[in-house]
Amino acid sequence: MINGETVEDRYDDDELPTPAPTTPAEWDGLIGEWDQIRHGYYLGNAPGTVLECAKNLAASVAAGRPDAALWTLGLVLIGPYVIYARPDAAAEARVLEAMGAVERALGRTSCAHEAHPCDDMPFDVELDNFRYVLEMLAHPERDAAHEAELADEENWPDEEGAQSWYGGRMTRAVWACPRNLAGFARAFSH
Repeated sequence: MINGETVEDRYDDDELPTPAPTTPAEWDGLIGEWDQIRHGYYLGNAPGTVLECAKNLAASVAAGRPDAALWTLGLVLIGPYVIYARPDAAAEARVLEAMGAVERALGRTSCAHEAHPCDDMPFDVELDNFRYVLEMLAHPERDAAHEAELADEENWPDEEGAQSWYGGRMTRAVWACPRNLAGFARAFSH
């Protein structure tokens, strides 16, 4: 609450979300801001940034845009700010509403993956590595080189690295899978 106003009071539902980043460099800048919020040293309007992410997520899911993966996982990373760091009931409701939209829209999608990162991801520890996932999703031009690295399993120094969601199993297809996004949204909301 600032000057008797909640974050939600300053968040206009009728206002369109800030345009989403369109280049990997723009996404890198936003991901850097999200990482700063996560670690508690962001100097900008952190509650506003969290709510802007929620607003963009809702718009992305409603439109079926491919950037829904970045917005969903970004909100998993920074959403706790308005819940725990600077509690604001209205802002928390907005974040949970956006995550609920992801779960409803994507939760029944079928896929061919045997497992997803959301299946066994402890939220308290692994979020430190989310920046790497977000950067991977923001840079589709790196996919071919990354897929070639993954295909050469002999390059992995150990079995743990090869089986890690942040190592050998860190692929766009699995992380951006609608079932994975819905699973993260469900885990975040509960």
